[in-house]
Amino acid sequence: MVEHLQKRTTAFITAPIAALAAAAFAVVLVSLAIGARETDAFALTRQRETLEHAIDQHGLSLARELRVQTVWNEAYEKTQAVNTAWMRAFYGMYLSELLGYDRIYVLSGDDKPVFGFVAGNELTATHFSHIASGLTDLLKAVRDPAAMPADYNVVATDISLNDGNVVQHHAVADVRNIDGHPATVVVSTIVPDRAIPSGITSRPFLLVAVEDLDKAFTKQLGANFGLRELEWIADGTPAGDVTEEVKALDGATVGTLAWRKDRPGLQFVRRVSLGLGIALALLIAFTFLLMRWGKQQAQQILQSEANARLAARTDAMTGLPNRVALRETFPQLIAEANTTASTLGVLSVDIDAFKEINDNFGNTVGDAVLLAIAERLRRLLGPSPLLARPGGDEFMVLAPGLDAERLAELASDAVARVAEPVELDDGTRVLVTASVGYALAPRDGDRGDDLARRAELAIAHAKAAGGGVAIAFVPQMDLELTRRRALETALRKAVNDEAIDVLYQPLMDPSGSRVVAAEALARWTDPLLGPVSPEVFIPLAEETGLIPKLGEFVLRKAVADAVAWPDISVAVNVSAAQMHHGDVVAVVRDVLNGTKFPPRCLEIEITESVLLADEKRANEQIKGLQALGVKVALDDFGTGYSSLHYLRSFGFDKLKIDRSFLDGLGQSEDGSVILSSIIKLGLDLDLTIAVEGVETSEQRRWLQASGCHQLQGYLFARPMTAGQLTKFIAQHTGAAVAAG
Repeated sequence: MVEHLQKRTTAFITAPIAALAAAAFAVVLVSLAIGARETDAFALTRQRETLEHAIDQHGLSLARELRVQTVWNEAYEKTQAVNTAWMRAFYGMYLSELLGYDRIYVLSGDDKPVFGFVAGNELTATHFSHIASGLTDLLKAVRDPAAMPADYNVVATDISLNDGNVVQHHAVADVRNIDGHPATVVVSTIVPDRAIPSGITSRPFLLVAVEDLDKAFTKQLGANFGLRELEWIADGTPAGDVTEEVKALDGATVGTLAWRKDRPGLQFVRRVSLGLGIALALLIAFTFLLMRWGKQQAQQILQSEANARLAARTDAMTGLPNRVALRETFPQLIAEANTTASTLGVLSVDIDAFKEINDNFGNTVGDAVLLAIAERLRRLLGPSPLLARPGGDEFMVLAPGLDAERLAELASDAVARVAEPVELDDGTRVLVTASVGYALAPRDGDRGDDLARRAELAIAHAKAAGGGVAIAFVPQMDLELTRRRALETALRKAVNDEAIDVLYQPLMDPSGSRVVAAEALARWTDPLLGPVSPEVFIPLAEETGLIPKLGEFVLRKAVADAVAWPDISVAVNVSAAQMHHGDVVAVVRDVLNGTKFPPRCLEIEITESVLLADEKRANEQIKGLQALGVKVALDDFGTGYSSLHYLRSFGFDKLKIDRSFLDGLGQSEDGSVILSSIIKLGLDLDLTIAVEGVETSEQRRWLQASGCHQLQGYLFARPMTAGQLTKFIAQHTGAAVAAG
């Protein structure tokens, strides 16, 4: 009985203790379970918020990226004119191939599609109708932001046109389901950045850019924010253990994202379970560990987000801030400069001939050169100015607080520092130079885009000067660019409207009494710009791709006018661009067949630059022209480097000696001997010899005595219209001219 009482007493004493211990242990377990669940829920909430924020920020980033392409006079004018070729080059190909957009559309002022470009192929503009119904609210948002809810977050920017007027640029971005695929869609108005002579009289056109949120994008997004196995799933397809339905601003479902959920709470329970099994007394210690671990996890999440933000703003190769960081920092530094009445220097550093470095040494050496230049600029600048690499072979420096003199010194120092040879580990030695352009705020502008563009304008002048120099922006550069754009626009219209004049300068026989040929000369007088020299508009036509159309027009006009001059040859110049990027033989054949003009009366004049660019192509074209019965002349002979070589290699019919050989004729024995030798060489090769620039009777007599066949110059006539040439020919039918 005593023994039984002892047992009951022991049980009475130990039971409450055991129960209390069990209850305490249960409380701990329940608390752990609740804490684990809440931790998991918190982590999941943060992941969902981070995912939504990342997608939204990606859209805003694209909207800002396209601002450069849509706030631009040229873009405004070309789209208003529905210039498909321009939109293909600067919107279709550029945005697709260089910036990675999958679809590009341009809509007119009444939201009708005028251009489409999808997956590297130009489509009919009506292709937009397949997706138009799903973008109605975005079009309305950029047209009338005030009418839309605040969550559309339309980016509105005031654009000063420098004439007292201001236009507003609107851009909006959202995720949409495009043909069954999630995508980011950016809709942006296309507005000018400077005053338009004709004024803005219509609603702006719209640029619609679509970037598919494909597997690569989703994988990178998951990697950046720690979302394991993040992917888009089809309806009913199980993937991951967490899903998030992504919706557009209009409430439509774009798609569903799935990923593997982080379980920090469960991980914690697993880690502390061994300690709980050892002793309940360690509960406080494990609770402390829980709090510490939770804090560490939160810090890790925050650090991961910070690392992701940093990676998105850092150039992977050099570790410098990239274009995104530059765009974010620019407004801050400009605002600080304005607030403190200080300055902000902007230097753009561009490595000269970097493509040749890659071509000659390979991309690995090219990357090593970029790293070396980045390090040199770091050491030169120190920690104060911001050094960034926007992309390619370009670096940009934002230097607050510098005056014009110190900024010029910094630019010169950058040129000198880059110009030091780059010595690589394998012994390769690369000679590098850089062109630097720089601008100073507020003197040269108070907007980041303007300052960067003007620094790049200065770089263009530095490269035109041969590279390896630093040049400051001056307002004249903007004027030159504006004039060039105006010239290009006017020239394009003049060529399209066939508003180019064709004049003729006669070529006389050696006596100067009879017209034997006439050279067709293109002349242009613009209603607003006035007369424009051929030395200006011919190279511009070559650069802008207008030269084939211009050359064909001059040829057709010359042949049509020459029908009135029987037995008089007409000569038409052909440029290197026409010869190598077109088929001159086919054009000449079509003109001759269409006019029945005798081929023997047509001469095609080419210069040595045509031959220098591609001898094989030039030889094929020359032989093709001669096979048609057309004569081919080598123009401006003696001004190049390989004239004798070309005379031996190509079967020319005629040799036109440059006017420079007539300077000082008769005054310098050496000059007369050289000219006599050239004429004798041409005669020995059985070529027709013509001389340009004859201005005195003494020159004519000397050339006649030397055996020249044709003379051209102001001694006989200046360029004239076709009607004037007809009268001139009638007055010069072979009668002897007065000696003198």
